[in-house]
Amino acid sequence: MANRNPAVNQRRHEEAIGCKHFQDCSGCVVDQNVAAVGVVQSAKFYFSSTSVRRKRVDVLNRGLPFATEEKDDGFYKVVVPSKVQAWRTQAKLAVAPKSSTWSKDGCQFGLFRQGTHTVLEIPDCAVHHPSINRAVHALVDATEKLGIAAYQETTREYGLRYVQFQVERVTGKICLTLIWNAETLKQTQPALSRLIKELEAKEPDLWHSFWCHCNDSTGNNIFSRNPRRWHRIAGPEFIREPIPATDQGWLYFSPLTFRQGNLDGFDILAEDVARAIPGGSKVCELYAGVGVLGLTALSYHANEENGSSPLPWIRCSDENPSNSRCFYRAVDSLPLNVSGRGVGQMQGDSDEKFLTLAELASMVESGKTPPTSQGSKREEPSYLVASAGQALKAGQALGAQVLIVDPPRKGLEAEVLDELCKPFNSNQPYVERSTFLTMFDDKVNWVNDVETLIYVSCGFDALARDCECLLSSPAGWVLQSATGYVLFPGSDHVETLAIFKRK
Repeated sequence: MANRNPAVNQRRHEEAIGCKHFQDCSGCVVDQNVAAVGVVQSAKFYFSSTSVRRKRVDVLNRGLPFATEEKDDGFYKVVVPSKVQAWRTQAKLAVAPKSSTWSKDGCQFGLFRQGTHTVLEIPDCAVHHPSINRAVHALVDATEKLGIAAYQETTREYGLRYVQFQVERVTGKICLTLIWNAETLKQTQPALSRLIKELEAKEPDLWHSFWCHCNDSTGNNIFSRNPRRWHRIAGPEFIREPIPATDQGWLYFSPLTFRQGNLDGFDILAEDVARAIPGGSKVCELYAGVGVLGLTALSYHANEENGSSPLPWIRCSDENPSNSRCFYRAVDSLPLNVSGRGVGQMQGDSDEKFLTLAELASMVESGKTPPTSQGSKREEPSYLVASAGQALKAGQALGAQVLIVDPPRKGLEAEVLDELCKPFNSNQPYVERSTFLTMFDDKVNWVNDVETLIYVSCGFDALARDCECLLSSPAGWVLQSATGYVLFPGSDHVETLAIFKRK
């Protein structure tokens, strides 16, 4: 279960995973004291450094010295938001032949040994959800019974290369993706159909859906975004998960979209993001995936019990074209008072939006407010398929008081970081649409209205680099808080939620 109890959190810091594969398996570096890993210590030291303390809200407000002798001054809080066992609800495993002497005696499933392409079997892994372990046993038995051949890397022959398991938590069922060494679905037959039929007979209540991804490339990439390589064989297209922090609405995922490996833990992080957003804020989310963080915030602030006020709008974007279908299905699942559909449109959607550019320029020069900048009516949640840089240049963050970024491990794109490091331009008129701008694009600060930056990081080195740029820039950013989430207990990894405010 997800956790917000301090006593439970402390116990989980010390709790042992107790996995029988520890030391042999490359997946975990510790079996207990899951927060006592190198990256967490590095984060504690970094956020206690003099360069960061100079721009920390707590230090500035209390008049504390910038330099301290303590390597860890306690600013960086660390939580273990889920159980340390059975937390993984998504797993990708490599496939290898069961025997080196006969290719068609079945497959073994596991992780590569450190620095090799030798597969180590990890049956009954302690961090895997029980449904994943059941599915692994079913695959081992089925491939042995049918003589399914695993991919041979040296000769590039035969079929099964990788498998992906995704657990739908409300049902415990598995969405199984079989990654096959083939260019087309036809080339997987009859082995693929026989395997799925055997799996359904062996575990009839375990499966949510079956997918096949055809990958005959020579590289290490498991998946391609090419939609022609993806084939849904049986079952529903989408996995459903409850929107965190609320009992209203669903999130939708497919194997073509990004999904966190520990959803119980990420639910806590998503709710903390929602709590960090001031009620009534206009919000833009970059690197949004299917919109988990933005939709959680939308639902949280629409709930009167939280003592907040609804968000006038939320705009999400990401470059994966498969995300938008999941996003809009989630929006459709929300009550109208949460999604804003049917509640009314922004004033800019009235006849006023037909003002000419000359008329708009005249309004700005005379000190009048453009029509899209006022009004208590709400805009429907929207999704733009674009990179983060493209989304900013399209005006997604114009008028937004809060910007959420959840970039990949490499951190923010250079053009996004450049915009965030620009100084506030008091001469730039407030507009919420790029069509209402009266300035040339190269003169626009595309994040000029952002007062709160919420940065969710899965790569600490990149976060430290980006944080250094933000705090040393003329943009006026100061660091309000930084919290580490041990989302993958056992690994040397930490997710960090950093909240910046503009002075």
